[in-house]
Amino acid sequence: MEKYVRISFVIGGLLVWVTLAALFSAAFQFVNPNWDRLLLGARFAVSDLLGLIGGMAVAVILVFHERANRLGLEVANELRNVTWPTWPETRVSTVVVVATTIVVSVILGLFDALWGLVTGAIYKI
Repeated sequence: MEKYVRISFVIGGLLVWVTLAALFSAAFQFVNPNWDRLLLGARFAVSDLLGLIGGMAVAVILVFHERANRLGLEVANELRNVTWPTWPETRVSTVVVVATTIVVSVILGLFDALWGLVTGAIYKI
């Protein structure tokens, strides 16, 4: 179970990398586009390097942080206790949600049309 928690921390670090790279790139474009120089080819610039460093830092901090590890393990243990729906239950639930959405959309559409007629009649007076 611990390996899944650590994998999730690494995935979190990757998400931080992508987010920080985009933020640094936008900041460089706003301040001075020349600061965001290409380092390795056309797809790896200074902003990507800074994002990578930030993402790696977050992943390393999470892996070695005792409270984060404990919380991750608690969440993983709780997920073991979850009763996941079967495929037929999921299919039936999806049909119910889609049908309810269609019915509510039709009702709201009728109310909108009726309200449009009423307000149109009032404004013509």
